[in-house]
Amino acid sequence: MFVFRFLRLVLRDVFSQSCLHQFLLEFVGTALFLSASPLTSGLVTSSPVCPLQVVLVFGLSVSMAALSVGGAVHLNPAVSLAMALTLRLRLWRAVLYMVGQLLGGVASALSFPSDSTACVQVSSGVRLHQAFTVEALITLQLVLVVMVTAEVPLPVGATPLLVGLTVSLGHLVAVGATGCGMNPARSFGPAAVTLNFKDHWVFWAGPILGACVAALLNDLLLRPRMFAGTVINYALNSRTNVNNWNLVL
Repeated sequence: MFVFRFLRLVLRDVFSQSCLHQFLLEFVGTALFLSASPLTSGLVTSSPVCPLQVVLVFGLSVSMAALSVGGAVHLNPAVSLAMALTLRLRLWRAVLYMVGQLLGGVASALSFPSDSTACVQVSSGVRLHQAFTVEALITLQLVLVVMVTAEVPLPVGATPLLVGLTVSLGHLVAVGATGCGMNPARSFGPAAVTLNFKDHWVFWAGPILGACVAALLNDLLLRPRMFAGTVINYALNSRTNVNNWNLVL
């Protein structure tokens, strides 16, 4: 009986106006952000592409997208996963946001002619375990910065700019090795459109591991939180009032 009641409340929350609105923001924001991908991947050849151009374009584009649709968007399944793991976001909402982000990546890839050069790929000479490690590390530093900006009071507009700088740093480090996936939505969109899934697992497993490690580091070491107390209090509140959904801080 409790299970059906729980599922009904989950569905009610998923189809609420606020949740669907955030889903649309994730879709639109990710599509805007990743619209820069074809411009720096060889699909548009009006000018030579250099690594520094890629670094600047992706950093500025994520800042632009976040400022356009609102600083609270994630635009990255790895960020949504970390927020869910640390109880900052309800799990079912995180899944819905991830779907919106992946659809945004596909929509962005469909906006330009199909070409395998749009896919992030492991560079020749780089082994898969090395690419996996690089993707995990650059995602770790991104998620750590995102979680800090979510907790520390900052001036309006500062959060998107800081995240944009972090994305640029990740590209500066990894663009020559893996193309700097860092974001499964970015990797999935072109891969799904071109059906080129070569070594695609690297661009999922690496960011997922990086996000999980960043979540643990942030909440257990860097900025400790009382996980046990949070879960117990939530459970007690849920038993007394099943409509209490204050899981997100």
